Amino acid sequence: MWSHRFARRGIPALLSFCLVLSSCSGGTGSDPSASQLPTANDMTSPATSTPATSSPATTDTPTGTSPSQQTAALTLFYVAVGDDGVAGPEIGCGDSIIATYTGEKTFSDQLAAAMTSLLADKQDTHGESGLRNALSASDLTYVSAQVADDTVTVDLSGLVVSGGVCDDPRIVEQLKYTAMTAAGTGRAEIRVNGVELDEVLSQK
Repeated sequence: MWSHRFARRGIPALLSFCLVLSSCSGGTGSDPSASQLPTANDMTSPATSTPATSSPATTDTPTGTSPSQQTAALTLFYVAVGDDGVAGPEIGCGDSIIATYTGEKTFSDQLAAAMTSLLADKQDTHGESGLRNALSASDLTYVSAQVADDTVTVDLSGLVVSGGVCDDPRIVEQLKYTAMTAAGTGRAEIRVNGVELDEVLSQK
């Protein structure tokens, strides 16, 4: 009997339940999950950027100075006449050879710079020191130099002028000491117009 009554009452009840359910879901309301989806306005294109370009790192170099150049004082040698080896090595005729220093100079070849500075000095005597420049009367130009083992060989061109027997060793030692110090060697050979300096002086 229960099943018969359910059949008669259950069908209308089921239809009523379906109508109620339909009215709940068929209105103008939207699916809650829809609000979680981005709209067209919410979406943006992936950020784009142009790869940064940069120039190679550069190092500032003083105007007129190449990377191979350096700035430093040069060591030039002059003669202390009659010093008898007190202030420096004795070189003959009772004289001494003395190291002096220039102001700062910029150069790429220290030996060439030192020899050129020495040969360009036409002053016979230097100030209160009284140091003598035996090369002042000569007209010499630096040509080139080669270093082999512990010896530097310097080639000059031009004319050597000596004031006498005592000036000969003064000329030789001024050139040799200046060359050795600049080249960092223990010996020096000087040639003028391709001839050994000692031989050139012996012909005077």
